[in-house]
Amino acid sequence: MNWRSVIKMRIALVILFISCTLSAHAQEPLDFMDIMNWRLELPSGYKASDWKLSNFRKDRFAQPFFYLDSLDGALVMEAFPVEGTRSKSKYTRNTLREQMQPGSSDVNWTMKEGGVLEAELQVTKMSQEDGKYHKTILFQLDGRTSEKQTEKLGLAKSTSMPLLKITWDNERVKVQRRVLKNESTVGDQLLSKSAWENDDSRFSKKIGFKKFKIRIAVKKGKIEVQIDDDTPIIYRDTSVKQWYFENYFIAGNYLQTKSPGAHSIVKYYYLKVNHD
Repeated sequence: MNWRSVIKMRIALVILFISCTLSAHAQEPLDFMDIMNWRLELPSGYKASDWKLSNFRKDRFAQPFFYLDSLDGALVMEAFPVEGTRSKSKYTRNTLREQMQPGSSDVNWTMKEGGVLEAELQVTKMSQEDGKYHKTILFQLDGRTSEKQTEKLGLAKSTSMPLLKITWDNERVKVQRRVLKNESTVGDQLLSKSAWENDDSRFSKKIGFKKFKIRIAVKKGKIEVQIDDDTPIIYRDTSVKQWYFENYFIAGNYLQTKSPGAHSIVKYYYLKVNHD
């Protein structure tokens, strides 16, 4: 065997090794998140949860928006406007909605029961318009009326709104929440969207396109948001105490524009929720 044949054989073995390694990684379960406890909605309007989502690596509808980066060990969520989309969202939605019972959005949790979301993530790409970066919502704490509340209010279906939004905004993480317009509001009026308004935003230090960690802890009468090792942002007032909706977390890449050419990429290295 001449030296050219030896070199070709070695190259073939290296390629085979890399191919097998990537294939093995692609079949590994997601140990950094429980995919069964989320419902996916893509910019195209496609939705998947439970068994459909567990098979996303073979789902042609999931790509190119939602896929696994085996080399980086991250779940990638891309967002860009899609022509002819079935999505009813105002902007370009690529989000995961928490489901305590896989396949159902009707089972949620109360402030009394509480919940904690922990994640490590990175915004790796964000388009610009007129020299300014677009924005994307990374997390939301949403509330919705329970079945009993919906029936009592005479509504055809449950109503929902976010209590908390975590947004990547001009290379910083913006934290914004809803507060009562009038803290003396009581009863069923607390379940009306018109009773609430946006509070002033609070910003983190500059994150840019670097990896960072976040922890959102919610319990009756208190919300705590911590980014990396920064001093936590704590909300503990009447507006938190009077939030009587059922709750669920949302994580993802909800790009706040439908401008042509807009494009954002967010990588999730870790995403866990617990209600212990």
